[in-house]
Amino acid sequence: MLMLCYIVYCGVTMIKKDNRLDSQGRPRTQIRVVEGYRVGPGLPTKQRTIKDFGILEDQEDPQAFMEMVKQFNAAYKSAKVPLRIEAHPFAKMYSKENRRYNYGYKFFAAVYDMLKIDGFVKSYLEEHGFAGKYSVAKILKFLVILRLLSPDSKRATFQMKEVFYSMDTDFSLQDIYRSLDKISDFEVELQRHLNEQVKETVGRDLSHAFYDVTNYFFDIDFCDSGEDGLRKHGVSKEHRVAPIAAMGLFTDSNGLPVSMSIFPGNTSDTLTLQPTIKEIKQSYGLGRIVVVGDKGINSSKNIDAISNQGDGFVFSQVLKGKKGQRYSSKLFDDTDWTVRENGAYKYKLFEEEYKGKDSDGKPVTRKRKVLLYWSKSEDDIAKRRRMEKLERTRHYIKNSACQIKNGVEKYTKEDIIDKETGEILEDILKHRTIDTEKAEHDAMYDGYFSIITSELSYDERKIRQVYGGLWKIEQSFRIMKSDLYARPVFVSKNNHIRAHFLICFVALLIIRIIQQRMGKKALSAERISRALNSAVCNVFTGGIVHLADVGGAIAFKKRTDKTGKIVDTLEYSNEDQIAQDYKSIQELFGTNCYNAYLRLEVFNSFLKKITLA
Repeated sequence: MLMLCYIVYCGVTMIKKDNRLDSQGRPRTQIRVVEGYRVGPGLPTKQRTIKDFGILEDQEDPQAFMEMVKQFNAAYKSAKVPLRIEAHPFAKMYSKENRRYNYGYKFFAAVYDMLKIDGFVKSYLEEHGFAGKYSVAKILKFLVILRLLSPDSKRATFQMKEVFYSMDTDFSLQDIYRSLDKISDFEVELQRHLNEQVKETVGRDLSHAFYDVTNYFFDIDFCDSGEDGLRKHGVSKEHRVAPIAAMGLFTDSNGLPVSMSIFPGNTSDTLTLQPTIKEIKQSYGLGRIVVVGDKGINSSKNIDAISNQGDGFVFSQVLKGKKGQRYSSKLFDDTDWTVRENGAYKYKLFEEEYKGKDSDGKPVTRKRKVLLYWSKSEDDIAKRRRMEKLERTRHYIKNSACQIKNGVEKYTKEDIIDKETGEILEDILKHRTIDTEKAEHDAMYDGYFSIITSELSYDERKIRQVYGGLWKIEQSFRIMKSDLYARPVFVSKNNHIRAHFLICFVALLIIRIIQQRMGKKALSAERISRALNSAVCNVFTGGIVHLADVGGAIAFKKRTDKTGKIVDTLEYSNEDQIAQDYKSIQELFGTNCYNAYLRLEVFNSFLKKITLA
């Protein structure tokens, strides 16, 4: 066999005394220094001989002899001893012995364990008399971690169950699908449990609760039949024609998910808030909260519901159309504006009375604050977007591109001309022109925005600050859709759909906790996943672990821009981006392991120390 030598720290050694009889039947004691090792993850411990010192009874001075053996053992433990790794010349590439295992998942698992999800699942199933022979707790943990590392369909996810170091994946693909029914059963209860764990370990800030709605498409042609189906045709946020399901998501002021609710795809955004906020208030025992949302959930019924239960709101408000007409006089009145930033920003803030209904449906008059503001930067963006739409409209009309309507209907006007004025209605000509009147009307609102709030004590800065936190929930939706690959959804049963989104919700919570703990040094979900996917190892015969380099992407140099923000440049550095990211993750979890070769026991000890303090 081939013998290769590498320098690593030694493992656990001991002095071993083997009693035996010689050829004449006399008792003899053989003295050896041995070392414990494992041939693979989770396998029993074996021993290898470091040095055989011979028979104790044959020594002239047994006491001095044993002292020498003890000194050797102590020296071996403290020294960096050459390690022999056996490499067989006929070992095959595609074999278990040559397999690379991912151990980076242990960092995600540490947060998962911190939230005590395994214990919750086991207690819930015991309480509800679950008698299945498969472990729902193991499967849920596996699906959440894979959603973070390598999101895919449940079938494709199952194919990767053998590539994780010391992960217990003793279940079948059928077990995964069976477990989805059980996972959906505790959809609400698990979210409550997670909220309690977040309050205890991370901390909740629910002075403001941010709410938004998005939808996820299914790669199918037809929606579910019947009223109970979740897969319905609706207004897709991504302008798709496939059936969709809607998700309402609450996050706290730190951007950590609080709860999610799933609705049929044909449910209007405005109709999702009331049942969701009622559930979260009752389930989580919350006091007064201020709900922050965009214009999609701003309706008189939602405002009444929030106000009638003693809560507050900060909503964006449309300025065009019937709902925005009441602010037109103030918006286009040049007086009473407060101007800042050398004319690049101005605002008006005032109180108004508005009509609503109390919990009994009776008319009531309330007060709220209205913030109108204009930003030059937003004005420039709006003008540029409209010019692009007008250019597309001109191209559409010039080429009679009847099938290319997306994005051009807004400024296209059709006049129907009857050629000979008669009763033959099909003998007509559609004359398409650019609707310049509408374009000019829209231009009046460029750069203007409005926010309404029940909080009469808020000033202009506070309103902007609170509403500005809504970007965190929008970022969470992007993480779920892009990084966690929450759509397209490949499962079809309602229970399986709900379980799928619950898995995505838990994965989102884990990634957001890590990002929050990183503070200003927070990495994107993609970079965290990339770094931990690169943390792989080989386990050699004899219980030696080889940790491959965590890296593979050249980092760009950084600089500080005019605003003081650190940004990337186009100049390469001498560093590896993935290696830097992995170092940041290790620092967050309080670990520091960069040796290329470790004994199995040392490596296992390192993994056990991965915790999020």
